[in-house]
Amino acid sequence: MSQKNKNTPWKERPTAEKLGLLAGWAAIGALMGYWWIPGQSPPTEPSTHIIAEAQISAAIHPHASAQALIDATQHLSQLDQAMAQGLPILKANKLPELATHSQVFKALLEAGHAQFGRSVFEPLGRCGSAGVFANSWWQAQVSATRQGGSESIPGAIQSNMDEYNANRTACLKSAATSPGNAT
Repeated sequence: MSQKNKNTPWKERPTAEKLGLLAGWAAIGALMGYWWIPGQSPPTEPSTHIIAEAQISAAIHPHASAQALIDATQHLSQLDQAMAQGLPILKANKLPELATHSQVFKALLEAGHAQFGRSVFEPLGRCGSAGVFANSWWQAQVSATRQGGSESIPGAIQSNMDEYNANRTACLKSAATSPGNAT
């Protein structure tokens, strides 16, 4: 029967078969056109949420200055103090105190981001990053305490401390360097 359909002239085919063939070829043509013609999506307006978030994240200290150095020194001192105060809390291993002290680190982290920025690519971003690593150090300490002194990632506590110290040093250097005297 397939031989007969191949050789049957168009005029002799039934109307339903003609319509089926035409619909099939139209569908194939539409799909090929859809794939071959580059699609252009209509332009969209930027999300107001993203714009608002970008405006909120502007750092108080966008560049080095005497006040930035004072605030950076104070911020780092608060981080050092929180780390020192955390050690006895870790030894006591009381969950409410651990949770409360974790909130101290979170508040210091957010304060650092607000003052100095969230990215190391910002002029004083290392000051904000110091808070990130102090918080990570604390979280690694808490995790190890809950696991009986065993780190879930070996060396994480020391690694976070090393990164904190590196960012701490870079923070003070960048906050003390005036934009005109950058080396």
